[in-house]
Amino acid sequence: MKKILPLVFLIIAGELIFALPFHVIRFFRPSLLEDYYYTNMQLGIAFSIYGITAFLSYLPGGYIADKVTPKYLLFFSLFMTSLGGVFYMTNPNIYGLYFLFGYWGITTILFFWAALIKATRSIAGNNQGASFGALEAGRGLVASLCASVAVLLYTSNTLLDFLKNIISISLSPLALVIFFYSFVTFLSSIIILFFFKEEKNHTKNKKIKYNYNEIYKNKKPILCISIIVFSAYTCYKAIDYYSLYFYEILEFSKEKSAYVMTIFSYTRPVAALLAGFIADKITPRVCTKYLFFFMLVSYAFLSIFNLDKEIISIVYLNLTISMIGVFALRGIFYSLLEDSCIPSSITGAAVGIISFIGYLPDVFIGPLFGFLLDLQDIKSAFQIFFIFLLLISTLGLLTSIYLKKN
Repeated sequence: MKKILPLVFLIIAGELIFALPFHVIRFFRPSLLEDYYYTNMQLGIAFSIYGITAFLSYLPGGYIADKVTPKYLLFFSLFMTSLGGVFYMTNPNIYGLYFLFGYWGITTILFFWAALIKATRSIAGNNQGASFGALEAGRGLVASLCASVAVLLYTSNTLLDFLKNIISISLSPLALVIFFYSFVTFLSSIIILFFFKEEKNHTKNKKIKYNYNEIYKNKKPILCISIIVFSAYTCYKAIDYYSLYFYEILEFSKEKSAYVMTIFSYTRPVAALLAGFIADKITPRVCTKYLFFFMLVSYAFLSIFNLDKEIISIVYLNLTISMIGVFALRGIFYSLLEDSCIPSSITGAAVGIISFIGYLPDVFIGPLFGFLLDLQDIKSAFQIFFIFLLLISTLGLLTSIYLKKN
């Protein structure tokens, strides 16, 4: 219980920090496009700006995480992120949206990400795979539960009418969803501030001096893990476009698209948790290799048959496999730090470098996919989309094979 409760708090914080910049678009992209009048390209540029500011925050964030205890870093990040949601509710113009996502790139990464990974590794002890799997599984469960509530709020006209009578302000369904995510993010900051208990070893972090020779000695596994994270994260970013796939290709309604995405999201906690336990049995490196292989096969199928509604059950199956693979990888790729014998004293620095490279897709995926999907021929665009993911999965597979040999 001593370690479980802090991990639960890290799980809550670790998902809700990204709820506003990611969940709204992931589950309600068709609504953002139609209700707020943004285009896929504009949303892509917003994510690119987020990616740039986040990209610039990873390395200093890793340094800060090795110097400062995590509690106040996590609280500050969550609180400042929740404030951005208030501005989001006002349906900002495109330049306001760009500013907001740039702001979120700083608040969600600079003082948060490396601190989260370092705190989790410290809590994990000898159960790295299970602990990181539990972190991702729990984050997935939090995401799915919040998305379920958000979809309920979005589709409930009765609740909207009730709130209109109470506060005399007419909220759009999408604004209500954004308010909900803002509130739970703020609430999680309060939970961290008053209930999260730090591990004792975090209090000594201020005295840490980097051994840059250790970082250099471990450059090969750090670089390999960076490429693995890069490949897995690129495929994870692609999931943000699945609701649009349901809407445009399978001709679902906006509401049904959000609902189906919410149902699919429940594969995340199961996949991440199982991957964590399996990784502790067969090593994270072997598990990573097989996951990329299964993703490669599913993307190959979708790139060929994704337009055929007559075999929709098989399309569903391969979409599910691709999401399970992505979620499982996210559950174990940081356990590769321990598996590769990277010293705990340089965890923050290693996470900073890995994140600097691994989350680079935040910079270019949005504009790339946005430009691709705004093309007139949406069917061909999605076919190219899955071919691209096939190539990225191949890169991840080859790197995981090399990491094992290395």
